Amino acid sequence: MVDVISFEDALGKTNGERRHLLLGNGFSIALFPERFTYRSLLEEAKEEGFFEAYPELQKAFEILKTTDFEVVLQALSRMRRLLHLYVDSPDPVAKIADHVEHLKEGLVGAIAGKHPARLGEISERQFTAARTFLAKFAARSLKNRGCIYTLNYDLLLYWTLMHDPRPVWDGTKLIPPEDALYLASDDGFRAPDDDYDAPYVAWDVDGGSNTQNVHFLHGGLHLYDAGSELQKICWERSGGIPLMDQIRDALDQDRYPLFVSEGNADSKQARILHSGYLTRSFKSFAAICQKRTTNLFVYGHSLAESDNHILRLIEEGCCPALFVSLYGDPANSDNMAMVQRAEALAGARAKYKLDVFFFDAESAHVWG
Repeated sequence: MVDVISFEDALGKTNGERRHLLLGNGFSIALFPERFTYRSLLEEAKEEGFFEAYPELQKAFEILKTTDFEVVLQALSRMRRLLHLYVDSPDPVAKIADHVEHLKEGLVGAIAGKHPARLGEISERQFTAARTFLAKFAARSLKNRGCIYTLNYDLLLYWTLMHDPRPVWDGTKLIPPEDALYLASDDGFRAPDDDYDAPYVAWDVDGGSNTQNVHFLHGGLHLYDAGSELQKICWERSGGIPLMDQIRDALDQDRYPLFVSEGNADSKQARILHSGYLTRSFKSFAAICQKRTTNLFVYGHSLAESDNHILRLIEEGCCPALFVSLYGDPANSDNMAMVQRAEALAGARAKYKLDVFFFDAESAHVWG
């Protein structure tokens, strides 16, 4: 039987030391279990019947050997611009244009259809609990602050980091929040130098990397490649334009969210290496795995083979301690698979020992 400790005991083993955090989809599932699943975007679209009236679109994914919506969207967009030069047909361009628009709607539906549209769907208590959890790794008061890495591309972490703690009214006076709730989080994005009032912020390729300690390893719904810069959409800077509207507007301009949706580790790594931002974040995670002072906590990730490009960095590194969360009965098949995978990472180390500990996910009270 695997030994499972509490989150507090795990913290106790690393008291005063630097801790880094890697988040998986379980971070989002813990808050909205009915909305966030481990299914890929393509599988989500198929199950929702998205391709029933558009069989050619489903075939396009198969021919291009991809699960990435953006790959098919770009191929169709290029076809639409060129096809009229070569094909003598009643109106093939119009059909392709219709498919492009349908696929854009499908992408929006798959990535945001079940995503909470408003901050109001998350309570103040839940935000406080999440910030309390994150503060164990990146509180301003910590002498040895660590980094927060996430494999999720939803907005829950982004919203939590931006949700500053508020005073509490006890009936007679306002009680200020604890210092520990203030996070030292920097995702590397800044107001553009040449347009400080822009409705977005841009990744600071030079200066931001020096202090950046929040990394979206697989991108996010809020990140957009604008060619000359990587932009992060902002609710406040846009004048309060809803997320769904901003996503649709971006797609209409042939701008797509920067996120990794491929189905296997090799394809994911190839996608990462085509983005300066993703590559920088990937290298940052690789760097902390190579430090003998690193205590790495993994919360809400199944250690699945599809993320071997990330797990290999732990296996090939020299960090001494790995803490993995288990949810529910430690003896169930999913948890036992995670235990075996974590122990395999440790067993593959040739020179530097890796101690693996398992902690109870529920004891972390991530969302209260």
